[in-house]
Amino acid sequence: MNKIIIENTKGSYKSFEIENDPIWKEYPLKGVTYPVDYGHIEGYKSEDDQDLDIFVGTGSLNGYIKVWRCDTPIETKIVSSVTEEEWNNIIAAFNPVLKDQHMCSTQEEFDSVLDQFKNNN
Repeated sequence: MNKIIIENTKGSYKSFEIENDPIWKEYPLKGVTYPVDYGHIEGYKSEDDQDLDIFVGTGSLNGYIKVWRCDTPIETKIVSSVTEEEWNNIIAAFNPVLKDQHMCSTQEEFDSVLDQFKNNN
């Protein structure tokens, strides 16, 4: 995995409301307090052609969630090194827009998921 850049530390709040933007006005998730550190992985791209987002916790569980956004029908967010409690807190925080969740059973499976997003340009 490439370098992880943390943009929002555990406990920080991010608003998803964009002033005077009617598209985001109806978005069911107005903001989120991050239950773990949150950022992106350099060299990996998500469905929105932006850096692949990642949650980084304090445990050993890995997986991903897929969320709906107004500007992208589905966006994958990687979940790395979390505890079961941290996993559940991430799911709860993003529940209004959650479309899928998957906890990987092996490191190989997790690596395979990541490989799908590696930017080979």
